[in-house]
Amino acid sequence: MPDSHDRTDRINHDIIDISSVDELLCYAAAGQLEHVAMLQRANPGPVVLSQGQIALRARFGRDTRSAGANLSAALRNHLGQEHLHNLDEIIGALAPDLDGTGGLSSLALRLSGEGRAELKGSMTANIPPSWTKKLLQDPPGGDVGVLIQASALLSAFISADKWVARIRDRYSNELDLLVKRLILISAEPPTSRNYDAQILLGILSSYAFEQVKEILNDALRYSPLGFRVWRAITKLVRLSSKGEHADALRSWVTLLVMDAEELRKRSLYAGRGLDLELAISVPDAWSPPGDDWAGHALLTRARDHEATIRERGTAVMGLWQRAISRQRADQKQTERDLRELITEFRDGGSRPDAAAGLEWIAATLEHVMDEREPVCKKFPEVDQHWFRCVQEAADEIRVPEHLLKGTRNLFRHMVLQNAGVYRRQAIETVVTSGWSEPVARALGSLLNNETGESWVRVRAEFALGLMQKQSRPVLEDLAAACEHAFGNLQPAQDGPDGKPSRTHVLEMQASLFAVGDCFGVAGAEDRARQIRAKIGHMLRYLAEMDPSRGAVVREAARAAAYALVMTAQPSKPGDPPDLSKVLLEKLSKHPDRVTAELSNWALGFRFAHDGAIRPLLEAPLGHDA
Repeated sequence: MPDSHDRTDRINHDIIDISSVDELLCYAAAGQLEHVAMLQRANPGPVVLSQGQIALRARFGRDTRSAGANLSAALRNHLGQEHLHNLDEIIGALAPDLDGTGGLSSLALRLSGEGRAELKGSMTANIPPSWTKKLLQDPPGGDVGVLIQASALLSAFISADKWVARIRDRYSNELDLLVKRLILISAEPPTSRNYDAQILLGILSSYAFEQVKEILNDALRYSPLGFRVWRAITKLVRLSSKGEHADALRSWVTLLVMDAEELRKRSLYAGRGLDLELAISVPDAWSPPGDDWAGHALLTRARDHEATIRERGTAVMGLWQRAISRQRADQKQTERDLRELITEFRDGGSRPDAAAGLEWIAATLEHVMDEREPVCKKFPEVDQHWFRCVQEAADEIRVPEHLLKGTRNLFRHMVLQNAGVYRRQAIETVVTSGWSEPVARALGSLLNNETGESWVRVRAEFALGLMQKQSRPVLEDLAAACEHAFGNLQPAQDGPDGKPSRTHVLEMQASLFAVGDCFGVAGAEDRARQIRAKIGHMLRYLAEMDPSRGAVVREAARAAAYALVMTAQPSKPGDPPDLSKVLLEKLSKHPDRVTAELSNWALGFRFAHDGAIRPLLEAPLGHDA
């Protein structure tokens, strides 16, 4: 019989505080370890490692008993840098199927509000210095090759210590090309490689800011998928707000945040609110009371009637988080502004098509303000059908007992949390844990049962896209979600003004974006072909509609173009061109400039003459697009 320290499943991971990096990391680690145990039970090989033996190999102690005890203690409280790195190595060796979930060290870098600079080393490759020059010159082998190159260069920067400038000069030309390639990987659908590229971009930029800034700026402002560059810049701010480039970084970020409203109009998916996450991360010393440009940007978005429910929720929660967590001198004024918004949101007049969504923002904002908490940890109860549907879907989740409460709570945060940063972190934590399949089933159940509130459906669809489960049930759930949104977009459902409601347009956008995110990755080509066949009539409708109506539903048209780009299929010589190419040619003439630019960009590189589909890594970037 194994001793009690061989069993981490006696530790319940409930996720009490969604803002606790330690709670999320410990849950994700416990989830991965449970998968290792299940895999070994199902396929016992010549060597079956107990939990204590795994802990010993991860260097938690000098023998199995002490190592198992130390691992149990760490899973209750805190996993340090070395522990995370060691667990990544041993779990990666024992359960290679978990590769798609991403590493614990990578998750730690994404979760930490302060950048957790001590984890930089976890992103480096152990490569002899004499190899670095040759490695950076060789054409990389796809996304992984680019990440290895970036990791090698990061290792050189870290090792250089006081001689960082020499490394910058030595690899100046290579750095330009590498950064452009990392941006292209960052623009891909969200996978573990996509997240690692964003992290590496932020870290490398902290060492070579002046050189990298213009490339990032160009991609953010002019690349069709540039909206995803916001996350790399946010990471850069968290890592470098007190570094040697702090003053130049502050000036640049100030300009970006002040331009955010204009950039938002040209964004492929402004509803994500990634620019707001940057504003929230800005240090108080950069945006002090009396000249709070970051707070002004958040308040402007919160008051914007055209902004999505997701954006307005993220903005108000960000304003409160800044005020209460940092004890800002302008806290009382922020409270007055937010109380006024609570009244406005409860009235619902600014978005009658999503009044319940605004009312939910008001309820959670009032709750955290009354509790003096920076983020909503436990949600207030409301007597609404949509709320009961969320709770019932959570109750359907079945995972090992020690992970059950935590998984169900993370599911609730995926849908109910109005702070966009923490809503996404809940999704990424579940993905990293390896337990996304039962959560994806619960999201599908929610979509089947809650058909009235589009803002709830948008959140469920967004989560499904990020969870990257290309199973048959997810395919059916997303196809049905697209069909539901498509039905609401028909002229028969238009309002008195002869236009579809904004929430219906945004739901169509979210469902199609989720299709592109989930099925537009390497290895999912067969599933991509299947779901595109199911939604092909919708894509044709959006590509061929009358220009005047096309301009009204421009967000849906942008998402259609994105889905077509990501799910493009190869064709054989002599066969008709792929549907994606046919419809992108039509969308390249769309009255919405963003839709047309994305379509033309894809047509310029995606479809090879021999019928093959080129990866995004071969795309032009920024002004070259």
